[in-house]
Amino acid sequence: MITLFGYVGIAGGLLCACGDLLLDIKGKHNQELGAHGYINSAWDTMDSRRFRCSILLAMLGVPMYFLGLCALSMLMAKSNPVFALVFWMVSLVGSIGGFFIHTFVCLMPLLYKTSRRNQDISFADELINTQFDAVKLPFVLLYALLVGVTSILCAIAIGLGYLDVPFFMIFCTPLSLTLIGVTLRRLYPHVFYDLPGIIMPSMGLAMLGLVAVWAASCG
Repeated sequence: MITLFGYVGIAGGLLCACGDLLLDIKGKHNQELGAHGYINSAWDTMDSRRFRCSILLAMLGVPMYFLGLCALSMLMAKSNPVFALVFWMVSLVGSIGGFFIHTFVCLMPLLYKTSRRNQDISFADELINTQFDAVKLPFVLLYALLVGVTSILCAIAIGLGYLDVPFFMIFCTPLSLTLIGVTLRRLYPHVFYDLPGIIMPSMGLAMLGLVAVWAASCG
């Protein structure tokens, strides 16, 4: 069961990564517009169906990668049940937040495109800013739980021996891969303007499923 959940987690993370590509591949000529840069110029030419399909992929992928996190929790429970319970609770809340976050950022371009039909960009900018300001706190907290806290707890579990995997796998966590993606984009923005940064959190969640499969095979 643990191994199966791990493989499902890998598939779920990859599905979410595909959804990220539909949402975020904008091309090197994209510009961030508006008072806070929440609007992307590429939205004008991007097909609305991309964002709707992205939401559907996340709807499938999120519960699947959560099963991968459950597999990790079951493995941790063999050594430390309390630690495993904390990891499971963080994973549950973070995964719920993951779907909320993904749906929210997919709705932003849809609202923008709808409002631009009859209004100028200033109205669209005000609409997007008001929307994002309303959810900024839960957005940040839930993202931190899903990407940051799960990664830190997984790294601790590897370091303490709760997960029987090589130490280098701490670099396969969502936080580690996200930092790699952000660093590449900052250092070489003309090369990494779209990839790999945008898919790194989802790829990291897929890798946690791989960690579960590896640990289960060694246990």
